[in-house]
Amino acid sequence: MRIYNTLKKGYEDVKFDKIVKMYVCGITAYDYSHIGHARSAVFFDTIRRFLEYLGHEVIYVQNFTDVDDKIIKRAVEEGKTQKEVADRFIEEFLRDMEELNVRRATYHPKVTDHIQEIIEAVKRLVEAGYAYEVEAENGKDVYFHVPSFESYGKLSGISLDELNRHRVEPDPRKKDVKDFALWKAAKEDDLKAEAVFDSPWGKGRPGWHIECSVLSTKYLGTPFDIHGGGKDLVFPHHENERAQSFALYGVEPVRYWLHNDFVTIEGEKMSKSLGNIIRIRDGVREFGGEVLRYFLISAHYRTPLDYSRDAMERANKSYEALLNTVQLMDMELAYMETFREYGESAEGETLDLDEYEKKFVQAMEDDFNTPRALAVLHEASTYINRMVSGSVVTKDSLQQAFDTFIRLCNILGLFEKYKRVPVLSQEDVRLIKEREEARKRRDFKKADAIRDGFREKGIQLIDTPKGTRWRRIEV
Repeated sequence: MRIYNTLKKGYEDVKFDKIVKMYVCGITAYDYSHIGHARSAVFFDTIRRFLEYLGHEVIYVQNFTDVDDKIIKRAVEEGKTQKEVADRFIEEFLRDMEELNVRRATYHPKVTDHIQEIIEAVKRLVEAGYAYEVEAENGKDVYFHVPSFESYGKLSGISLDELNRHRVEPDPRKKDVKDFALWKAAKEDDLKAEAVFDSPWGKGRPGWHIECSVLSTKYLGTPFDIHGGGKDLVFPHHENERAQSFALYGVEPVRYWLHNDFVTIEGEKMSKSLGNIIRIRDGVREFGGEVLRYFLISAHYRTPLDYSRDAMERANKSYEALLNTVQLMDMELAYMETFREYGESAEGETLDLDEYEKKFVQAMEDDFNTPRALAVLHEASTYINRMVSGSVVTKDSLQQAFDTFIRLCNILGLFEKYKRVPVLSQEDVRLIKEREEARKRRDFKKADAIRDGFREKGIQLIDTPKGTRWRRIEV
């Protein structure tokens, strides 16, 4: 396997141990999540699924930032507490993830459940000379001193001159313009939103960056294998996190840093000022969760992805092509099981997806190339359609092909909730034969009545050159 490592600015050959430890930055829970959040969540969920397919155990941690300026601002505006706002939008996020077939992480730690660990980490940084305290109106702020960490900037590749320009409002209390907050003394809005905690520096709350250093190492140790997130987090969040973690533990904290690129909206960056933010639930409502997921993995994770109605309609068409293949195999298997008329004989043709599975794995092992993996599935789909529609295949090989195809689709998070075509009862078999006789006699009224009776039971009868098949009616 090879992976592009943001820290090394290039590809690295990778061989994971049996247990893979992965941390991905979660949402700041102050609003409904948008499709940019969805891209990151879907991609890293896909990595997890693929690694599990390869036989690894994945310990996956995704935090929730549940205390932050934006959460506090909304809480004050709505007359609520920080906890009420954050808990609400965490639940909404998890609901969105269910629609996208994103599995729950092994751990979903909240910042406010780990305040004491964060305080201890900040104290250690102060004692080790990496951080310092400054007086504030209601206690003390604590800052990380960037020049104390020699390799600061290595992850993002930003020069010191560029770093200086990133701080447009320098704080005169800082030793250096690049220094960033580890602990913030309480302000008026913090108190109103009940977003303050007791500490050696008075009442206050953590800075943003320290939470991930503490939460990742608490659950995964140091170093761990994969740290993921959106491209926008490389600087300053992940740069600062790396500095803190290195200062705390004396080792490079992460082996492989992975970052997905942005989702744009018809060529424009998503922003509130442009009014073009697409919430996850908006996309799900219009196109369905699995179609949105298909779209989100249809481009390589390190390339931009442009959302538009045309792009979603193309994704829907491609998704349905794979679904039709699943249904085609499933209908044939249900027919074989119901009628037991053919498919048992070794004289039938063999359906073999071994080569397609190998190509799929090769695509995913090449920096998790999901568009190429999807292309392999479509190649397999064409082959399956031709074989199943045009010839008799053995039941065993068809069942094995069905299982393989579904397994590969599941790695990409597709068809996880697929409901199998049912085996029919003897009475249903009698009715199907009766309908076929009626059609031969051109008694279409009776044939249609039997068809409508099946429809009422949630079964759609389909006439094919090989005879009657059926499938579930999607509700």
